[in-house]
Formats: sequence, C-alpha cells, structure tokens
Amino acid sequence: MMRSLTRIIVLVLAVALLPALPAAAEPIGQDAFRRTWERTDLPVATLRVSRTWMWGPEAFSPVLYEDYADSPGGKRQVQYFDKSRMEINDPAADPNSLWYVTNGLLARELITGEMQVGDREFRTLAPAEVNVAGDPDDPAGPTYATFNPLMAAAPKPNGWQVTETVDRAGHVETDPALARFNVRAVDVGVPTGHTVASVFWDFMHSTGLVYSDGQYIERPLSENPFYITGFPLTEAYWTTVRVGGVPKLVLAQVFERRVLTYTPDNPEGWKVEAGNVGQHYYRWRYGRSGEPNPNPSPSQPDPGPAGFPDGTYQVGVDIAPGTYRNTDSSELCYWERLSGFSGELDDIIANGVSSVRQIVTIAPTDVGFASRRCGRWVPDDTPLTSSPTAPFGDGMYRVGRDIAPGLWRNSDSSDFCYWERLRGFSGELDDIIANEFSDAQQTVRIKPTDVGFSASRCGTWTRIGD
Repeated sequence: MMRSLTRIIVLVLAVALLPALPAAAEPIGQDAFRRTWERTDLPVATLRVSRTWMWGPEAFSPVLYEDYADSPGGKRQVQYFDKSRMEINDPAADPNSLWYVTNGLLARELITGEMQVGDREFRTLAPAEVNVAGDPDDPAGPTYATFNPLMAAAPKPNGWQVTETVDRAGHVETDPALARFNVRAVDVGVPTGHTVASVFWDFMHSTGLVYSDGQYIERPLSENPFYITGFPLTEAYWTTVRVGGVPKLVLAQVFERRVLTYTPDNPEGWKVEAGNVGQHYYRWRYGRSGEPNPNPSPSQPDPGPAGFPDGTYQVGVDIAPGTYRNTDSSELCYWERLSGFSGELDDIIANGVSSVRQIVTIAPTDVGFASRRCGRWVPDDTPLTSSPTAPFGDGMYRVGRDIAPGLWRNSDSSDFCYWERLRGFSGELDDIIANEFSDAQQTVRIKPTDVGFSASRCGTWTRIGD
C-alpha cells in the first residue's frame, strides 16, 4: 500500500494541465496483441509494402475470454482476426517472449472437429463444412471436412513434384501438367510426418519489412517458421476455388494454425496467402454458419469503442481487462485498481492522480476498477502523435507506438518537470524504470525495451538523437 501512496504524492507534485484528446475507435484491444499485429501487418496497412496479411487489416471481434481449463480462472484472453485468433494462455508469462501471444490451433480444430478447451480437454463436434479458401458460398470448393481423411495420407518423398489434386468430395487424382509450376515437397522433419510444399516453406522463411521498436526494418517475417503456421496436418493439394465468383487454380495445405494457399497467377507478394481461418473458426464456434454452437455467447464484456465513464466496476462482469486511456484529466483524474470492495486501503492494488492523460492496464486478476473526474476510459489504440519522432507534450505515451526510442530533451522545467520511464501501465511502483523531478532541463534516453513514458510540467519533448 505504501507504494501506491508514494506514487500519489509524486503525481500530485507533478500535476500539469493537458487538453483532453479526442477518442477514436480502434479494434485491437490488448497491447501485446497490437504489437504482434504491428510487426508484420502495419507495413501492409500503411502501404509501405504490398504482400499478404499475416493477421488481417484489423481485428473483427472485441477482446474475449474463452473457456480454457489450464489458464488462470479457466479463461484465456483472445481476439479474432481474419487469418487467425491471438491468445494469451498465461498472463504471468514473459510478455517479451515470442510465445507470450500465440495464434490458435484453429485449423486443427476445424479439420478434426475437436474444439480445444484445455491443454488436454476437448469438445467433440464434427469437422467443419466450411470452405478452406475462396468464396464462402462456393459449392464446389474443398472444406475442412474434405481434408480430414487426408491427414492419414502418406507423405510425399522429399523433392517430389506436387501434382496431386483434390475436389470437394475428397477425390485425389494426379495431373502431370501441374509439374510446370515446379512445386516440390520438402521434408522438414516435423512430428506430424508431412512434408511442406516448397512455395510455403520459402514463405515461412521469407524476409521483409516489419515494424519493431518504433521503426520499420528488414527482418524475417516469422522469428520461428512454425510460429504462424504450426506443423503441417496434410500434404499440399491443387484444387479449384472461386474467388469473387471466378474459378482459380490454387495449391492448398492445412497446417495446425493456418491454411496456406498458392495462386500462381496472383501478383508478387500475394501468390502465397493465409486463408481466413479466423473468420471460418469464429462462424463455426459461435454458430453463424449453422454449425455446432456449444458456447453461443462470448463470455467477456466488450467495453466498446466508447469505453466506460467514471464509476466503480467489477472486472470481468461490468468491464473487460485490458489497457485503457482516459479522455479528460483537467480536473485531476483519480483512479484505482482494486482487489476487493471493502473500502479499506488494502484493497487498492495501485492508483494514480494527475491532470495529464492516463494510460492504465487493468489485469484479469483485478476484482474492480474505480475512477473520478477522468472522463471516459477507452480501449483506444490510435497513435497519440503524428509520428513517433514528432515532438510531444505532457502525458503518458507508449514507446514504439506514440514515441520512438532515442534521446529526447524537454523545453521547460521551470515548474519542476517530472518524468518516468515505464515497463508497464499497471500504476504500480515496480513499473517505474527511472524517473526525475527537477527544475533543470532534462535529457532522457528512452530505450527500445521501455513500454511507456510519462511526463508532467516538462513543456515539449524533442528528439535530438538515436
């Protein structure tokens, strides 16, 4: 409790006025999900590159909590994108680990009909009669159920050309004319025993422009070739699907997490694509295509783009966990993360009081959240600056999203500038990496590993070096 009270004292000393910023809707509602999406898909969204989406242009669901027996409280945090589902199985794990955010084994569940609700727990349904690629209403395209018996097919010898075809009924034939594409089977030594088509193996090892630590750089698109796809569940097969009503020859292969397709006549950057497995699975799980619907109502409240106003709320009942920012601190915003509602000081996990914009991460383990004079709390992930390297004023910012790492200098400390480098937005004292309270001009090196930066009474910060 002393940590929370100490932080209040510091923040009161550091109070500064900042006009409220307008809120804007943003579908990605969890910082770790947002960073994962940005790495590969922000360069596509900003038209810096022309290539397939790894996740999709945005999330199409709010952050949800779905049943998973081995996650804390029997729920895990997930969010759906066109291509997949992001999930956090263990919120206490290292958030900097590649596997902190995983993408679900959705294709495996769709092809087997086994919905996974724990490390070793499943609900048995039927393989999904959902098209793996192309138009969802294509009556002739293969479905996940089509590929179910093909999981038992023998793998091709390493280096053999891929010339097998499959239709919706699962009939497999060989078309020697397909050798003209020179796609070959690659034995990658995975536990499932299947090979990977050479065009997909090349894609899984490809390098391109990514967004990392506030800058665009050339890096492998996937830090582990199986992170995005998982292991292959079938061999690759040629088939014909309709795309926009037009029949297209495509090569399709089902992996644990994704379905990859290769369309030879697509433009460069789009020849290999990830199927819309996230959309397919969501419809299958939640019944929007008439398929089994064992859990028709996602179990976590959606804060919505408008968020929620001042008040006292139960986390997981009234509001969802996640990272929020407030819209108005001009009258001294005060907030509390709570472990209970007794009204005793020991119930306060962390708190803050300030007249600058606040960013707060409400944890899944929190019992409650309360605020006064803070305006609304919104799950708004829109950048707060025109550019990560642009000058900025007082407030709380996300490093890499709002401001870039580097050497920054402030313009005015006459009213005693206070700043903090942060490893998180929990409001707990342990989140403060370093801070200063001074009437002298400040020069601060914000590191790429920092999560946030906060400043009060410091004037304008200008980036003066890397």
